[in-house]
Amino acid sequence: MILGLSAITSTVIAQSTFLPLNTRSYHILDRIEIKSGYLDELIHTSTKPYVRLNAVLYAETANDMNARFKPLDRHNQYFVYKDNSEWTPWGLMESKKPFLKHFYKYRTDFFHLNKQGDFLFKFNPVFQFQLGKEFGTDGIKYVNTRGFEARGMISEKLGFYGFFSDNQLSYPTYAHERIWQDVAVPGEGRYKLFISEVGDNLFANGVDFYSSRGYITYQPIERIRIQFGRDQNFIGDGVRSLFLSDFSNNMLFLKVQTQVWKFNYQNLFTQLTRQFDQHGDGLLSSKYAAIHHLSFQATKWLNIGVFESVVFDRENHFELDYLNPLILYRAVEFQLGSPDNVILGLDYKINFLKKFSLYGQFVVDEFRFGEVFSGDGWWANKFGMQMGLKYIDIADITNLDAQIEFNTVRPYTYSHNSDVGNYTHYNLPLAHPLGANFREFLGIIRYQPKKDYHLKLNLMYAQKGMDTDSTSNFGGNIFLDNDTHPNDFGNSLLQGNKQNIFLADFVFSYMWKHNLFFDISYTYRNQNSELNTQDRTDNFIGFGMRLNMNRKELLY
Repeated sequence: MILGLSAITSTVIAQSTFLPLNTRSYHILDRIEIKSGYLDELIHTSTKPYVRLNAVLYAETANDMNARFKPLDRHNQYFVYKDNSEWTPWGLMESKKPFLKHFYKYRTDFFHLNKQGDFLFKFNPVFQFQLGKEFGTDGIKYVNTRGFEARGMISEKLGFYGFFSDNQLSYPTYAHERIWQDVAVPGEGRYKLFISEVGDNLFANGVDFYSSRGYITYQPIERIRIQFGRDQNFIGDGVRSLFLSDFSNNMLFLKVQTQVWKFNYQNLFTQLTRQFDQHGDGLLSSKYAAIHHLSFQATKWLNIGVFESVVFDRENHFELDYLNPLILYRAVEFQLGSPDNVILGLDYKINFLKKFSLYGQFVVDEFRFGEVFSGDGWWANKFGMQMGLKYIDIADITNLDAQIEFNTVRPYTYSHNSDVGNYTHYNLPLAHPLGANFREFLGIIRYQPKKDYHLKLNLMYAQKGMDTDSTSNFGGNIFLDNDTHPNDFGNSLLQGNKQNIFLADFVFSYMWKHNLFFDISYTYRNQNSELNTQDRTDNFIGFGMRLNMNRKELLY
């Protein structure tokens, strides 16, 4: 193991790409960290996606320091190696019978070309096919995705990644209602209606869209990594993030990530899309955001972090004052006399007993200390809170893991007095899918009884205060101008038309080959509202297969 680790670390200056969000490796690395009993500066888990090289280095370092890993843990650890085979000799397994001599020469890559020190190129197809039935509705629901991903390095100085897919989707009804409401596919963005012909009639029974992301990465010195491209980022240790999530569309960004000692400092400068009413041809208007997140491994069991973001608009240019990576955005905004929207936050994670991880976030959009404790319900006390707990190997059952999470956000949080300043991108929230004026309880149970069998149950119970009609603004719709709030005082959580949502999502997956999964899933969702016209129940069962693709979980 030590020799292998030495082989890896000899290339630490080379340009690693990043692990795509929501892959299996993230939960495996979570387990490794909790079981090892210590935090390491290689991976600050609140800043995602992870650098592939750091993921491998951390998995191997934890392996050498901890003898509590069981055979199934070793198997999962090896999955991380295989998924990032450019950084470890244990992941690069030659195939006994390559396809047409040139394809699948290595078990994890359709095509692999490595000219040592000069050029590395890896190419893999991606696809997902699913058929399902929603009870009480006509027709078949489906997912049809085909595409590819490629990654590599040039002269060990420039890393690159690209992903492209063509998609036709027919989701359960509640998910389509969200698409029509937002005029965007969650996590994706723009779409066209997928039209089917039945007899002489045409029906819109799904959506059709392209998905693409890509970036380059460069590391000028060992401790600083620069990434430029179009993709998603996530800040937090939870299922949700109150800072920055992957619920909105991919965005154009420049990211500078600095790791020094126990600190990880991320600067993210992004171009966002302002809200719009339809998908007509024409260039959509832009706005911008600058985001800081500083993470500190305070002890071997405690991580704390601070967050700051500003959303703004300037005609034809980025506000150069916000490019300063060290200055506080609130101070800049004040000096500029600007109407920009600054959001602040704190986060933490505590690992203990080599079984548990406690985490949370606190976000402040606007805050007046005296008004918080006055009990007057001032409308601009805009803040949110997250608390969560991960518990691995429940009752000493290997790979039986659970996670519980609570999120709540007060009315009008993330909103602003214009469509420029609201905390959104491409008609979707940048943070929590429910926007504001809600509280939510999440539960996840994962079980891996054997090497390649996986069961997962997602549970969600949420309450949200909705508007009663098109002219009201009770603080749940973060796209509305918050100057239209009806009352300065007397505001409370869940005001308006209170809606209760319960969702259970179960999936059984079997991994036949590396990253080739067969899935059986069942989703139940019940929505109950004080306005009975908004009540609905959805039951959906699906069967599918996917290669190098993550299953999209529609938890909203």
